[in-house]
Amino acid sequence: MKIVWLFSLAAWVTTVSLGHAEDAVPVKGSQVKYPVAVTATLGDKQFAQKLTGVAMRKKAFVDVYTIGSYVAQDFKGKTAEDLASADVIKQLHLVMERSVSGSDMAKAFETAIRANYGNEFDADLTRLNALIAQHDLNKGDQVWITHVPGYGLHFNLVGKRQEFIPGLKFAKAVWDIYLGPKNVGEAVKKGLTSRL
Repeated sequence: MKIVWLFSLAAWVTTVSLGHAEDAVPVKGSQVKYPVAVTATLGDKQFAQKLTGVAMRKKAFVDVYTIGSYVAQDFKGKTAEDLASADVIKQLHLVMERSVSGSDMAKAFETAIRANYGNEFDADLTRLNALIAQHDLNKGDQVWITHVPGYGLHFNLVGKRQEFIPGLKFAKAVWDIYLGPKNVGEAVKKGLTSRL
């Protein structure tokens, strides 16, 4: 039964915002604003989500992308670990502030995951790298990373390519890029959990 459900998920994963423009949270240093509520559609099921926070990902003082974090509306967690570990519908929404080559973006994801997990996930990282490295990201491009409960990840380079990657532990490793002990920056971690 689970296999059938996963195949129906492959049909489509989408997200739409709910509410009005004034119900959006701005990211300092950017014109990007994130709605406080969105609905994710996985296959034929819809999931209401709330914004847990926003942040700017910087590299050497350069703005690279904004990020908004969403989780199931009924999520009750209070900490970054609660959020990273939760096997519920949740999403990370990245909006590029500058152009980045696919290979640089793939390397950044791999480096960030290896900071927390060492040499784990070689096969998963190979698959993720193949997905990201083939597509350069330009200013304004969007990436949606969806945690699919009981399965793993859906990674969507909007308008370019999307793919499912099975494995709940690997899905947590992706969230730990931003929320784990060795994250991409405490300001990012604090921003993404500011509304918990």
